[in-house]
Parts: sequence; C-alpha cells; structure tokens
Amino acid sequence: MTLPGLALLLLAALAALARWRWDPWPAPGTVPVLDLLAVEAPGFYRALEIWWHAAPAAAVLLAGSALLTLWRVWGPGGAWRRTGALPAWPEPPADEPQLVVGEQHHPVEIAPAERPDWLVLPAEGLFGGIAVVGAIGSGKTASCMRPFAQQLFSWGVGAEREIGGLVLEVKGDFCHQVRAILEAAGRGGDYVELSLGGAWSWNPMDAPGMDSYSLAYTIASLQAQLWGRGKEPFWQQAATNLVRWIVELQRLEGGWVSLQEIYRCALDDALLGKRIERVAARLDAERAPRCAVVPEALAGLPAEARAWEWDAEEGGAVSAICHEGRLDLLRAAGVAFEVREGAPGGEGDVARIASIAGWYGNDWMALDTKLRTSIKEGLSVFIGLFEDPDVARTFCPPGPGAALPAGAPRRLPPLRELIEQGKVLALNMPPERAALARICGTMLKCAWLQAALGRPADMARPEHAGRWWRPTVFLCDEYQAFATVGENDPSGDEKAFSLTRQARVIPIVATQSLTSLKVATGGGDAWKVLAQALRSKVFLSLSDPDSARQASDICGRIERMRASWSVSESAGRTGVSLGGRLGSSKGSVGVSKSYKAEREALFEPVAFQRLALCQAIVQPFDGRESRPARRVYLKPHFLPRRLPYFEARAQGLL
Repeated sequence: MTLPGLALLLLAALAALARWRWDPWPAPGTVPVLDLLAVEAPGFYRALEIWWHAAPAAAVLLAGSALLTLWRVWGPGGAWRRTGALPAWPEPPADEPQLVVGEQHHPVEIAPAERPDWLVLPAEGLFGGIAVVGAIGSGKTASCMRPFAQQLFSWGVGAEREIGGLVLEVKGDFCHQVRAILEAAGRGGDYVELSLGGAWSWNPMDAPGMDSYSLAYTIASLQAQLWGRGKEPFWQQAATNLVRWIVELQRLEGGWVSLQEIYRCALDDALLGKRIERVAARLDAERAPRCAVVPEALAGLPAEARAWEWDAEEGGAVSAICHEGRLDLLRAAGVAFEVREGAPGGEGDVARIASIAGWYGNDWMALDTKLRTSIKEGLSVFIGLFEDPDVARTFCPPGPGAALPAGAPRRLPPLRELIEQGKVLALNMPPERAALARICGTMLKCAWLQAALGRPADMARPEHAGRWWRPTVFLCDEYQAFATVGENDPSGDEKAFSLTRQARVIPIVATQSLTSLKVATGGGDAWKVLAQALRSKVFLSLSDPDSARQASDICGRIERMRASWSVSESAGRTGVSLGGRLGSSKGSVGVSKSYKAEREALFEPVAFQRLALCQAIVQPFDGRESRPARRVYLKPHFLPRRLPYFEARAQGLL
C-alpha cells in the first residue's frame, strides 16, 4: 500500500474515534423512535448504530479517494510516489551463466513500481545473441557492455568453468576495462592482448584446415565488404584468383603463408615468376636420382663435374643430381659412385606447380599490363598495410619452424585452444590506425568465429559424451566497424550468429544505430538478416529518426481502444437580420463519443528518441520465445546494484 493510502486510512480511523468519543449513539429512552425500532426491528436498529459510528470514516475515505483521484489525473505528476524496494540480486546458477539486464517497473510507462523486479536472460537466451543499439552518449558501454562483461567474466571463477571470449573495439579503452574486470575477478592471467608492439603475434593466414581458394575468397570478400563492391564481378574474381595461386605457391614453397608475402608477390610479376621456377626446380631435384661420391673423389673429376651442385649428406658423402649424361661422365672419370633414387611420390606437388605455372604463363601474364595493374592496385589497398614493419611484426610473424629474433613477440596459440582454456583475447589497436584496426579486427573476428563454430563437431564425438563445454563470449563494441554480411556468399556474420547457440557462443554487439549497421553492410536489406540473427534487442536513446522507426517496428504493435468525439449543431427557422447576420429561433447542439479498437505501435518512434540515460526498451529472448518489448532501467557499473533507478535519479546520480 502506498503512503497516501495509509494516511487516508489513519484519517478515517481518527474520524470514527472522534464520533465515538464526542458524539456517541443516543442512550435508550432518549429518542422514542429509536426505542420503538429496537423493539420492532432490532436488526435495522443495529445497522443504524453501526452506520452512526462508521459514517465519518466512510465520508473521509470517499472524500480522500476522490481527492487522490483528482490529483493523479490532473495533478502535477504524482510527486508522492516512491519506488518499492528491489529484490535481492539474482545469483546465477552453478551450471550455466545468466545475465541481469536491469530493473523492471511499468512495462510501457515511465513510472516506478511498488514491486520492481529484475529482467534476467538465462543461458539459452544468451546463446541467441544480444544487440545493443544506442546513440553516442546513451550509455552503451557504461550501462550495457561493461556490466555485461563483469557478470559473464566473473561467473564460474574457481570452479574451472571460467568464460573466455573475444573482445573487439575501436576506442582503445574498453580493453583496459575488461582487463580490470578480469583482475578484480582473480583472472588476470586469462587476459591475452593482441596489439602493435605487444607480446603476441598472430598470422591471419594461418589456417591449415582451409584450402587456398577458401583463403583467397575470404580475403577478396572481406575487401569487398570493407571497401565496397563494384558493379562488375570481374575485379573480385581476378583478385581471388591471384591470391589463390600465390597462397598455393607459398604453401608449396614452405608451407607458411603471410599477407606480407602475398603483397610482395602480387606487386612483382618477375618475383612471382622466379619463385614459381625455384619451386619447380626444387620439386624436380627432390624426385630426380642422385649420384653420391666421397668428398676426396671430387678432385679427380673433370672441371665440368666439379661445377655441379654437390650437397652434403649424412655419413660424409656428397651428392648431385644425376642423369644419363652425368653418369657417362662419372664412368669415364673412373670414380666410384653410388646412384640413389629420388624422393618417392610428390606427383601431387608436381601437378600443383604445373597448374601454377600454367596460370602464370597462360592467364596472368596474358592479361594487358594496365588490367594487371588495376587488379594489383585494388588488392594493394587492402593488404598493403601489412608491409609496414610494425604491422608485419605483429600480423606477419615467421613460421613455426623459424627461430624468433630477439625481442619478437610470441606466436599466439591456436584460437580453438584459447577458447577451450577460457582465455579472453582482446584486440587493442591505436585509434589513429582506424583502417588497420578494421581490417585486423574483421579478420580476427572471422577466424575466431570459425574456430568456435567448429565445436559442435567435437561435441558429437562419442569420446566427449557427458563432457561440459564452457561457454565463450564474442563482445564487440562499435560493431558497425567490424560487421560483415555474406548474402549469397558463404561468409558473413549472420550465418555465424545463426549457429552460435549450438556452439555455446554468446554474441553481444553494440552499435550506434540501425542505420549505421545498414551503411556498414553495404545498404540494402542485408542488415535485417544480421539483426534478426541477434534475438535479444536492447534499444537505448536513438537520435536517428530512421533507426527510431525501425526499432518501433521491431518491437511490434498492439491493439488499443481509442476514443473519438463528434460535435453536431442544428438550427431551425433561420433568418437574416437587418444587419446581415444569420439567426434562428430554435437550435440544438449534440456531442457523441465512440470507441474503436486500433492497432498501434507498442512504442512510438518518439519513445526511443526520448529515452534518458540508462533507460532502455528491451525485446528479450529467453531461449524459447521472444517476450514482448518493455521498458527496462539499466544498472551502470558506477552505481550500487540495490539502488533503484528512480531513487538514483532523485539523488542526482544519473
């Protein structure tokens, strides 16, 4: 019961007490009529006596209720209202995480509730993904991303169930906040940061499970996503073909592929041709028979034979490639030698280098020089950044077999290994390198999601039956800088997010507006497919009218009863006065009121534009169904959890 209601009951009790004390019920013999009623109708007499004492209290209650009603309807805003006490903070279960989004009061109106509650998303709802949409300064990081990260990364600590994940951002401060959250939870060692000049290096092309065409297609698609797709598909196809054969060549040459080497080969046709010839010669040499002699016998050979390329072998002998002409020369010199067969197999590698050489001579070099230059330039804009020494140090490290130079960063462990160990990988790039941050962040996102989405295959193996698989989080602030969509292509975030539920991945992304997401994904309707893959929506204040309308449509429509008024006027025996005015001797005026059910938006677009700080309209998904959209009051990290939102505003803390 509210405070005004308690005060009204107290006044009614005082009025009844005053009647009983100073104006009691007439004593028997005082009023003859009452004495007669007591004899003839004792029940009615008793009712009159009760009403005599209760009438003042009833009058006070009726008058007070009428005044309170008038105050609520026409008063200045119900300043007497007080928010009820919040219940205890919902603790997550031990076996699965959960996320407390904020306080729940009235679902539609901005009004405190006598019994507020918490909006909690269970684990099954979290795996469906969360999209946070809010304009600059609306509190996306302070009231959503940071509190969400604190709840998830603090779960399971000490029980070997800690949640890992990937953190992407562009401002440079959110990674430091995540590190502080992990350190406060006793998980400082689980933080792994990838940055320029940092302690770790990562090769975006280190994907042994992908064929060369898939790697090349990923780069070309990413280039089109980030820098725009042309009307002619030729340019993307040509870039894909160029990168594909360079990747194939690098794998034959040493097995280690880097963007720096791809860039150098793509720009220098002569270098590309020389490397093809070198690999072809090496493969031929490996498969060719060799003649082995002792080193002392070299002095007795003719000068032509001594000029051969003699390689040292185990056991002290030296050998060179040997064919019929060389065999005749060795026999004529009378030198003892041994013929050794070449390496067995290798037909597949020979066929691959033949295909590369055929593409180089018959396809690539057959193109017009200006056309080749245009293809190179489009690719150079994308991967040319990796020629920078600082960038190459972090993102183009030497292969696993090569020794690291002094002071070089360590190679990042496989992404799948980081996921299963509960490590939190963060990409922290300087804000002034926005283009590089976008490229590296997008490639890291694609590689990490690909590694995470490989978990369901392992979960289905018989040897893993009954194993508990730890959840992992994809946490991305300013998501519009890293968003990619595939549409007809096999890549795209909308395809990855649609599979995160089975892989136990919790995607949480924040973007400035739905319009910015639309622009980042190339326009069209691709952003709608991406948005529907993130089942829970958190809308903060939106300054963009288009985004406000789209958010209103997403939250749905309901049926409301609306009143309409009509006024009619009629007059009879009309006439015109001498002054030229119309008049009548009889007239009537009628007013009618009608009600009609109409379908209206649950939240009008203006409601999204007028949201205050830490206020949100949320459409939650609990893992089974999407619940109706409602107002939610978020809990920023700098306020106590038990402090109600309306009290915080009254105290000037928001």
